[in-house]
Amino acid sequence: MKLKIITVAVFFLFMSNMAVAVDQKPASEESIIVKQELEVIQINHEERWALLKDRSGFTKKFNISDDVRNLDNVAVGDVVYVNYAETMQIMAFGPDAINAGKEVEGIFARAPEGGKPGKAIATAATVVVTIAAIDLKNSLVTLKDKQGNTKTFKPRLPANLKKVKVGDKIAVSFARAISITVREGKK
Repeated sequence: MKLKIITVAVFFLFMSNMAVAVDQKPASEESIIVKQELEVIQINHEERWALLKDRSGFTKKFNISDDVRNLDNVAVGDVVYVNYAETMQIMAFGPDAINAGKEVEGIFARAPEGGKPGKAIATAATVVVTIAAIDLKNSLVTLKDKQGNTKTFKPRLPANLKKVKVGDKIAVSFARAISITVREGKK
């Protein structure tokens, strides 16, 4: 079975549409990446569930959705490979650098019929808001979306409030990718 697996490289490609912040505006990024191998120790094809075990011996029962193809090709001893990555990026820009609004992108792929099951999903969303108010004394910032709705936050790094001004734009990008593939286990 050949399944185009969405790798971390593609995942970070979603983030490439963001320009580097100018004028030393603050930016931050946090990521998590998880890779796991799980062994199929029990499977019920009719009821669509599998009992999987990780390397530490922890077991968990998973229900398998109807959109997963080729479940009948999974057997006890097969290995399920799970790759998961998630990134959140926050960048500040000058007032005219980008426009407020929201963009969402997504990719979905699943295994072709006849092979082992597999699935890959990647999504990315960027929301751009405007700084409506800054309260340095209380370390608060009020952000306004394109529709005029406002929300006040306490930033994790209050010192960054001194690096932005009312009218600047804040882009918050969130991307997530997961791929799941099944391979025949060692018999």
